[in-house]
Amino acid sequence: MSQIIPNTSTATIELEIPTTTQAHASTFVGNGGDIPDGSGSFQDDIIVTENFEITDVTVTLKNLVHTWVGDVVVRLRHVESETVVELFRRPGQPHFSSSGYSSDLNGNYSFNDHFINNFEAAASENVVIPSGKYASLQSFSAFRGLPATGTWRLLINDYSAGDSGALGSWSLDLGWG
Repeated sequence: MSQIIPNTSTATIELEIPTTTQAHASTFVGNGGDIPDGSGSFQDDIIVTENFEITDVTVTLKNLVHTWVGDVVVRLRHVESETVVELFRRPGQPHFSSSGYSSDLNGNYSFNDHFINNFEAAASENVVIPSGKYASLQSFSAFRGLPATGTWRLLINDYSAGDSGALGSWSLDLGWG
């Protein structure tokens, strides 16, 4: 049971409650080039000398052009830890066809665990996959807690001859803090 007590004093206390932590990100830029048609792979390395523990990863493929996305696999590798994450793998294969979707790549594509767009679905629904922010096929959480220092390698493979492509450049955003 509650009671009202007249003529009582009240005190005001000011509290500062932190609601978020300050996160930081460092951006590194890699080179582009031709994607070998049907054999070999495009590879480019970014050497990171900053020393911090990774909390988040974003990869952006700039001016990625390729006909027939069902041929293509894109991976990010941290060489020193031998950790590899696939951004996408031959969308549409094998459930749609043995060749995957025939959609084309022609734009800028960013991949991060916090992005909700589904790259596979975009490939199934569009003649040209729209530029945008997509969830990667495998989680970048594999990199969480690793040191940022080292060699970061982007690998793009075209597993079927007859369609070609190129990458303008790429960027790697590593979050920390």
